[in-house]
Amino acid sequence: MNQISFTVLMFMLWIHVDTVSAQITERSENQNSMSIETCVSTVLSNNFDVTLATFENQIASQSATKGNAGLLPSIGVNGGANYSNNNTELKFAGGIPPTNVEGAQSTSFNGSLGVNYTLYNGFANVNNFEKLRYANDLSEAQLRLTIESAVITTIGVYLDLAKIHADIIALKETIEISLIRLKRAELAQSFGSGSLLTMSTAKVDLNTDSANLLNALNNKGNLERQLNYLMGQQITNTIHINTEVSAFDNITFDNILSKAKSNNVNLVLARIKVNVADIDKRLASANQYPKIDLNASYGLNSSQNGAGIVLEQSNVGFAGGVTISIPIFSGGRTKIAMENAAVKMEKSTVVKEQNVRLVEKEVHDYWSSYTYFKSLLSMEKENVETAELNVQRAREQLKLGQITSVEFRQAQLNLLASKNRINSAQFNLKKAEYQLIRLSGGLVK
Repeated sequence: MNQISFTVLMFMLWIHVDTVSAQITERSENQNSMSIETCVSTVLSNNFDVTLATFENQIASQSATKGNAGLLPSIGVNGGANYSNNNTELKFAGGIPPTNVEGAQSTSFNGSLGVNYTLYNGFANVNNFEKLRYANDLSEAQLRLTIESAVITTIGVYLDLAKIHADIIALKETIEISLIRLKRAELAQSFGSGSLLTMSTAKVDLNTDSANLLNALNNKGNLERQLNYLMGQQITNTIHINTEVSAFDNITFDNILSKAKSNNVNLVLARIKVNVADIDKRLASANQYPKIDLNASYGLNSSQNGAGIVLEQSNVGFAGGVTISIPIFSGGRTKIAMENAAVKMEKSTVVKEQNVRLVEKEVHDYWSSYTYFKSLLSMEKENVETAELNVQRAREQLKLGQITSVEFRQAQLNLLASKNRINSAQFNLKKAEYQLIRLSGGLVK
């Protein structure tokens, strides 16, 4: 047996062992594989973008209080003390003789409980509270948008990884056929009934198939690392996934479009921003109105003087007051703020309408893809069966010398292309389904 034949047989043995090992591993992985639901659950817990958005939402939630909006009074305790030591000379009116005191010591201290409250400011504090609540709603919607983005990206990577697994299986089957073809070409060459060109062509085809497999394995590694990153795990973690693909039930265009118009997160965000713009308009106009502040305090003031007529004084009691501020002229700032707020209100309304049209377009686009891949999948299943039958026939015809090696290779490539198309169709169909669910607002509940 020559060196080439020995290498071919050893490679065939490796492929056979690897195939059996892959079948055993696949059965084991299916028992411990990560489903899409498991990956999504991990993303919700560990994804960096989701975690950061959760912190932002927590800040917005904690800020949406009446006190933060200025609707509650502010209460504070104030206190202080002073000490002085001076040489003092005092001259009095009314015939009282002057006094000189060396090292006259003076002390004073005070303490009070004060309350301040804005009674009226054009309802700016009321509108501020409403704006803070909308800011919280906006933060929750943005958190949902971040979660949806992370989830749909994870699902896309997961499905791409599942497709790569299916492609690798098809490529290994193709390599196995190419090895058998090369072995036969070598045997024919050794017996003088084959040509060197046929054997060389078979070897080139085997190398091409092997290179395609290496490329698929490299892509598989990249996708696994990307999925680990999305799940917030160690990048080098081994991932076993479930390659089975199932379809959603009860997906209809009218149902998806109806839900998208009411639940799509981008439309929710747009509606909230319209409300925020309306509040900003009211806040700008509040600067035209008077501001009334109330203040009250209860405290103690005490002082002791080492020189003077009054040597000691103490005051204990209540004090209160009202402050009214009436805006007359602000250099046109209030007018400009009101005009800008009106423009922002119109802008937010246009953005809302733009998002409505965009969501409608995306629903139509993904529905078109969904129906296309659904029809393509049905056709490709028949094409794969036909291509497999053609390869079997071509293999027999090649043995009998009825077709050339090139013609057999074409049948082999047709089978590989059919398998790739069916893999692509079923995983793209699944992607389109998830995108439709995302647009309808049902991806994250």
